[in-house]
Amino acid sequence: MSTDELDELLMDRFQLRRSDLIAALKTLPAQRPWAGALTEEEAQLLDAAGFTEDPKAYAEVAADVTAHMARLYSTAYTAAEVREGLGVNDSRVRQRRLAHKLWAIDDGGRWVYPALQFESTHTGRPPRLKLKLVRGLDQVLPALLGRGLHPTAIAGLLMTPQPDLRIGGRPKSVREWLLHGEPVEPVLALIDIGDWAAT
Repeated sequence: MSTDELDELLMDRFQLRRSDLIAALKTLPAQRPWAGALTEEEAQLLDAAGFTEDPKAYAEVAADVTAHMARLYSTAYTAAEVREGLGVNDSRVRQRRLAHKLWAIDDGGRWVYPALQFESTHTGRPPRLKLKLVRGLDQVLPALLGRGLHPTAIAGLLMTPQPDLRIGGRPKSVREWLLHGEPVEPVLALIDIGDWAAT
């Protein structure tokens, strides 16, 4: 397969550029089976408990994480787009990124900003991008970003319906919850519970 064919397939099937896929692959930890080698006794104990090795499972998880990361990269805004969309200067974008009030991911040495944290509109002629941070994320992001979570984990929390965030009896994602005008406190409680459960 030529690189042109690969580029066409990625765009046709996934709406991704090769550079997005490469950036996503770089976020995965290297698979080094020898680094996690178990002693014979440990392996037998895990096998007896039903925890057998499944190389296919790792491949499936890695493919899923790569696809989600590539989607984050391919839909993210550049720092210049965020600056213009928010109507602020470069220094203000950098300050908000460093204070974890804007979520940015490293894309080969430059910062890009996942689109799911913004509400976007196009106004005027020619159309200009206008961005607005989803209400409440300026309080939620600092609680999330300092934890060293993988970007797909952050996106998952923001986009997956949560049983504790119900509107009309239906679970809503953090993003939907905040866009609906609901309070930030239950979201912060979810993050705290996640900390407690992970320790």
